[in-house]
Amino acid sequence: MQTYVYVGASARTGGNVSGVFRRSVNAGDWRHLTSGFVGDTHVHALAVHPDDPAVVYAATSTGLYRSRNRGGEWRRLITPGDGEQMWSVLVHPAHHRTILTGTAPLGLYRSDDGGETWRQMPRPAIAERMVGAFPSRVMRLAVSPARPNEIYAGMEVNGAMRSEDGGETWTDCSDPLVELARQPNLQSAILTKDTAEGMLDVHAICVSPQHPGTVFLALRMGLFCSQDRGATWQDLDIGQLAPYLRYGRDIVVAPWDPSDMFACVADSARGRAGRLYRTRDGGKTWAQFDHSINVRSTMMAVALTPSDRRQVHCVTRGGQTFSTDDDGGSWREFAMPEGAGAAVAVACG
Repeated sequence: MQTYVYVGASARTGGNVSGVFRRSVNAGDWRHLTSGFVGDTHVHALAVHPDDPAVVYAATSTGLYRSRNRGGEWRRLITPGDGEQMWSVLVHPAHHRTILTGTAPLGLYRSDDGGETWRQMPRPAIAERMVGAFPSRVMRLAVSPARPNEIYAGMEVNGAMRSEDGGETWTDCSDPLVELARQPNLQSAILTKDTAEGMLDVHAICVSPQHPGTVFLALRMGLFCSQDRGATWQDLDIGQLAPYLRYGRDIVVAPWDPSDMFACVADSARGRAGRLYRTRDGGKTWAQFDHSINVRSTMMAVALTPSDRRQVHCVTRGGQTFSTDDDGGSWREFAMPEGAGAAVAVACG
């Protein structure tokens, strides 16, 4: 069966073409998949269905879309309200007919029939901690493998939250992140005057099945871990590998081994350098994984291939995409087509 790499692009910060691009893992020719999208659509997140790789979801500026034929045609499943956008999408790892999508302003939609019908969940009753250049948005969703109704959300720029009832109600997990911002090296204020802003600028979240209650964050100030379901957070000190690379953009757990994880780091949001790191011991130690490639901008996202652990794919804001099919032994670069916007999401299946 053919395997494809999908990249979500947004022309907000460069280029002039947004949307979903696709290529075969064995070829470098990109196809711009446009059929069914409404207007100028910025793509924020992608997900390939674990049971059927022909089914792909795209969370975008104009709603949530689904393709049933590997991106050939798209159907809009959710039309957003005024000022609303979809920023994340997740196929529930235990119940594959349950689909979740997170929004800006802060919110969540849920489907329990494979995306045919949707319910807008109650708005999370948590504080908007940072009023900056844009409304808080749910950048990533994760489900605890040990507790199928326990959902975590990472928010830009509002920290993290946890639901224990499938998204009906939420508990704020951000107070300990604000406490960590008392440390001078964990302070950052770009959008506001609050130096805790950087610790609340969460880009990705994942839950490890290795130890129940263990949650990981990738945020502006680095990579962080909680061993108590978000009650406290510890700095993984990712900057010790390269002091100028602390900006955490993505973090994922390998489906084949809960102690095997990958993370994207960079020098800044719109930087000139980035790396892909890997840990094989659940985050205790990390090493560079992307050898012999020239990363010229922020490393934004990483995708793994569940059926082939040797394949890893990553993308940069500047439109570079990189792939290995031999577990990091060698890498190939596949440049996006000229004019493509920033590559902000990647999926494979």
